[in-house]
Amino acid sequence: MDKLLLLVYGPLVVAAALLVIATGIRRVLARFHSRPTPDQVKAAYEGYLRRLRNPQPEAVERELGKLLPESLLRLYEDKSAIQSAGFQLEKPGKRGWWSKPWQVYCFEPLDIEALNALPYEEELGPGFCFATTGRACWYWIAASDQRAKDSPVIFLDYDGTGSHGETVADSLEEFLNLPRVPLK
Repeated sequence: MDKLLLLVYGPLVVAAALLVIATGIRRVLARFHSRPTPDQVKAAYEGYLRRLRNPQPEAVERELGKLLPESLLRLYEDKSAIQSAGFQLEKPGKRGWWSKPWQVYCFEPLDIEALNALPYEEELGPGFCFATTGRACWYWIAASDQRAKDSPVIFLDYDGTGSHGETVADSLEEFLNLPRVPLK
């Protein structure tokens, strides 16, 4: 009886073990082969910069059905400011072990592609995520029926640190003028 079980189930166990091993090898190979080449990384970065340097505010406003604030449009006109990346903003007077710097990994291109790829918050209404931390969090500014001079900057946290919906600055102008330090 024991030999019968071994003869019947033995090949099944071996087949299952081989399947697990083959699947593991396939995953390793897929991960290795799915890494972009240096040329692909360079092309993607150049495409990002091209989109960043050529904002399309009219198309974004048409898609939103609302107007973006003047301060955001001015930001995207300043090519050097919009290309700055890898810094933290610190609110004055908020230093200490409990203070939280606001990290900015990079600015997002102002175009339809970015608008469709970025999160949309139903309760906030139309707006645009103009910068990211690089970790599933964005800085958002509202669009409105009439072109506003400026608008508060809201932090959208999809990383789970508990700051979702927090107002970072009362205006984009204030946000952009907060003291900057390099990312740690």
